[in-house]
Amino acid sequence: MHIFSSAFGYLADLILPPRKTDPLVRELTIADLQSAALEDGTLSYRDPRVRALIWELKYHASAPALALAGEYVADLLTAVASEEIGKPLLIPIPMHKKRRKERGHNQTEVLCEAALSYMKVLGQNYIEYAPNVLVRTRYTPSQQGLERNKRLINVENSMEVSYPKRVVGRVCVVIDDVSTTGATCKEAVRALRTAGARKVICIALAQS
Repeated sequence: MHIFSSAFGYLADLILPPRKTDPLVRELTIADLQSAALEDGTLSYRDPRVRALIWELKYHASAPALALAGEYVADLLTAVASEEIGKPLLIPIPMHKKRRKERGHNQTEVLCEAALSYMKVLGQNYIEYAPNVLVRTRYTPSQQGLERNKRLINVENSMEVSYPKRVVGRVCVVIDDVSTTGATCKEAVRALRTAGARKVICIALAQS
């Protein structure tokens, strides 16, 4: 897990002046998130509090955002795992190494790690973490602002499974931060099913 980046984020929260999104996130509770949830449990990105949470996760990986989002996703993972036979693989949507270098972290990875940390405290061990199984094979422009058809083309054939033997016959749970058209999730499903995954479930923290 990204211990160094998490520690750096914690120190930054203490030293740097608060961002506009930071107070919103610090005031949020699980009950607030549940009130912003859609029927499938995904959070509505139209809610300004949810947008603030996603911003803090994506660009700052702040401790309050990770704690709250991690607990929320942990509940979703527990529900999914309870319906499956065996131990599903937990897979974050991968980030190209160029973008990771620019941002400093992959928000879906730290989100997965926060969820697993919360589950560990509760003694829950229903899922196996596999952060390096799914990888980006090419750099893609940001999906933000693109039309649906362009989003699909943008991510087409941009992922592959680095360890096919690990996913063969397995149930894979893919985590993303925000879903708009589902293009990124569809590409992840394609790559994992091609590699032999028995079933792929996509969970996005928020839906825009």
